[in-house]
Amino acid sequence: MRLFLLAAVALAPALAILTYNEVALRRSREAEVHGLALRFGQLAAQELEGIVGGISGTLSAIAKAPIVQSDDIPGCKAYLASVQADTPSISSVAVIARDGQLRCRPGVDPQPMSVADRPYFKAAMQTGRLVVGDYTESRITGRANIPIAVPIQAADGNTIGIVAASLDLDWLGAKLRGRDFTNGGALTIADRNGRIIAREPYPGRFIGTQIPDTFIDLVRADRPGSREVLSQDGTRRIIGYVPPSANGAGLYVSAGLPESTVFAALDQATRRGFLLAAAGAIAALVFAGLLGRRVIGRPVDHLVATIEAWRRGDQSARTGMTGGAGEIERVGAAIDGFMDELSIREKRQRLLVNELNHRVKNTLAAVQSIAMQTLKPNLGSPEPKQVFISRLMALSRAQDILTRSQWEGADLETVIREAIAPHRGYDRAPFSLSGPGVHLSPSMVLALALALHELCTNAAKYGAFSTPTGHVTIDWKVVISGADQRLLLTWRETGGPPVEAPAHRGFGSRLLESGLARELDGEVHLEFLLSGVVCTISAPLATSDAEPAEGSVADVAQMPPRLAAM
Repeated sequence: MRLFLLAAVALAPALAILTYNEVALRRSREAEVHGLALRFGQLAAQELEGIVGGISGTLSAIAKAPIVQSDDIPGCKAYLASVQADTPSISSVAVIARDGQLRCRPGVDPQPMSVADRPYFKAAMQTGRLVVGDYTESRITGRANIPIAVPIQAADGNTIGIVAASLDLDWLGAKLRGRDFTNGGALTIADRNGRIIAREPYPGRFIGTQIPDTFIDLVRADRPGSREVLSQDGTRRIIGYVPPSANGAGLYVSAGLPESTVFAALDQATRRGFLLAAAGAIAALVFAGLLGRRVIGRPVDHLVATIEAWRRGDQSARTGMTGGAGEIERVGAAIDGFMDELSIREKRQRLLVNELNHRVKNTLAAVQSIAMQTLKPNLGSPEPKQVFISRLMALSRAQDILTRSQWEGADLETVIREAIAPHRGYDRAPFSLSGPGVHLSPSMVLALALALHELCTNAAKYGAFSTPTGHVTIDWKVVISGADQRLLLTWRETGGPPVEAPAHRGFGSRLLESGLARELDGEVHLEFLLSGVVCTISAPLATSDAEPAEGSVADVAQMPPRLAAM
């Protein structure tokens, strides 16, 4: 679905551009068709103006003919008959006296008839100019027509009558039918009142009818124009219209072009474009789906399956992906790396748990041994509880050191500082430390911490710490012999009271001489010199445990020691 959405977003600009182009093309084509329809309407208006102009010229010639102005009625009738025969655009012609009575016309003798009430007659008599009348039925022929009248003026300039002719609407309709209409095109001619006098197509349906009120504003307009309309025959057209006020013939003319025809090519191109775009979009979506299934769906399923297998306990499950193959493969490679780290961490955690179990057992055993040796009644200690607690605290401090280093051992100097800190004012007691940096294993840390506690406790009771002048020096070095390394540490008390060897060995002495030696796999010697107790510890070290990894005893002895006056 994300790929589908991405493909749709990618296609959206192209579809938007296509739509914009189609809209722009349609608007351009609409403007072109509007101009074309207006030109057609103007051409039709000019042609109609020529027809009316020709008839008015003929009538003007008749009005000036002497025989028409004379009293020769037979000659007038013969003259009008010849003119009518030569002018197919008129259906009848007559000379009418100034009182509106019919004076002469071709054919039979005129019957007494008056047209004084006709608007065209009144207008011609009043204006003395050409008049094109409205749609009407002739009293002479009984046929519908458009009357055209020209005044007859005497030599003195007075109007003595008119020459009137009827524009033959059948002839006009035939002329319209002879035009080359676009399929679905239309041409409408109406009088100034909106009464249709000629119409193509469907002349019999519309001639004599009134233009609907919806379009009557076009008839009354003061200038030509164009408009998109739904014609009375149900066809949507773009029409160009010329109102009577802008037409020399005094008639309304409109020419319409059907939208279905003029926009057919554009609509077809639009449909083709959108069909191609839709086909391209569908193809892109289908391709996105197939490609997405192959390059996204399957790899993602593989990732999920690998993770699920890992959850079920199969720690060997891996995606097998490489980071350079793609984005999803980078995720798979990262997951594999993470799973490798988890496996290592889990193995390490198991080792740590096993080690912790082992150390807890050892610690409990040490506590049990301390308790048994401390709380025995025959030890004669007045405060066995306090002694026991102090030894447990020493063990606890050693545990803290190892916990801070995640049980990876600790630096010898740190172990010494932590062990001697509780005894006789750590920050002011006379202590001296000297020796190189040495890393001890966890077992050595615990053993040395307890041993130093016992030495400090003994010094506080009987030795250097029991007098203000007492002093303790702790120095150590690493002796290298081939591939073997040994730690040599010396505890030396001076300035205390005279020392005598004890009559019996207490827990501290046994811890130092046997327990410590056994734990360190080394040697421990206690000397009760008159000047003070001297304890010497010798224990093997691994090569990586000591900072001076190579050299001889002399080399190590000559290295500048790290001194710390406590």
